[in-house]
Amino acid sequence: MQKLRYILFFLLLAVSANAQFKVLFVDDSGDTFGNAEYLASALDSLGYDVVYIDAIGQNISPTAAEMSDYNLVVWYTSTWGLGLQLWGGGDSTNTELAQYLSQPNANLWLIGLDYFYDRYGGAPVTFQAGEFAYDYLGISKYAVQSYVDDNSTGLPLATPASGQPIPGLTDIDWQFSTLWYADGFELRPEATPVYRFGGSGYALNGTPTGVWYHPPGGARVLTYGFDLALASNFNLIRTHVGTVLDWWESELSATKSPAVDLESVRIAPNTFADRLEIRVKTLQTTPISVRIFDATGQLIGQIADREMVRPEAEKVLYWEAAADLPDGLYYCTVQSGRQVHTTKLVKQRR
Repeated sequence: MQKLRYILFFLLLAVSANAQFKVLFVDDSGDTFGNAEYLASALDSLGYDVVYIDAIGQNISPTAAEMSDYNLVVWYTSTWGLGLQLWGGGDSTNTELAQYLSQPNANLWLIGLDYFYDRYGGAPVTFQAGEFAYDYLGISKYAVQSYVDDNSTGLPLATPASGQPIPGLTDIDWQFSTLWYADGFELRPEATPVYRFGGSGYALNGTPTGVWYHPPGGARVLTYGFDLALASNFNLIRTHVGTVLDWWESELSATKSPAVDLESVRIAPNTFADRLEIRVKTLQTTPISVRIFDATGQLIGQIADREMVRPEAEKVLYWEAAADLPDGLYYCTVQSGRQVHTTKLVKQRR
């Protein structure tokens, strides 16, 4: 009977180039604008094997076991912040989705906005360990909304973040002059910003609105705080979806290779007063990014940005803290091609 829940959105030919990569498309949007069809059509036109579920219309959520049958779950909320199945239809954690994301082979692309508004109301809302957004999305704070927190301006564009892991991403502009109610986040140290609010002179410029979170041994989750279906044209949507899924497939293929590429990370001194020495040794040639975050997840230092490191020699990097940086708890993350290594640091003046 479970199969009766699904609408098979386009029967694809077996010879399709992407037919082996199975996608479950969860339409968790009650709007009447047909936004979900833009994304589903993009997937179809690229040759992916797509199964569609009308989650909010039928008041159902896929089970953890059902989601595990697919290579990727695309969960789409559009701009509909009311009774989302993302929250079990009742503003609580969807236990099936949480169970699915507890598995290391889980893959989720969450697209849309107002999903935090549905459960928590307006920004700001801070998350901590034990909460869905923190544990599975890598988000420590629902920080701002465009239009609400930018003096009724709206977001001009979303722009790829420096050091984000997906090759080929481009700026995203909109069907409208600006996008209302896009969501901006603060991230936990282990997460990577993928998109930021953009626009020269825009009040909220630089705020993360796209997040990649893949802790060692955890699920792969990409979260967008904007509605991709509202991009300026279908070709931009289609190209973007193809870029992301091509990269995602390569990520899954890489798991057939060794799961680690960092041999050692040594950071000294700890406790530190004003200067750190970071030593990184790799098992294979890999790009590394080294960042310093404060206890709230705010980025305060970028030491290396996808710098190629070879296994022949230890890479040594240095960081000088700003003179006015207060004492307290900090984190240093070393991100390689396959891992994120996080070290807790204490700053204390002598």
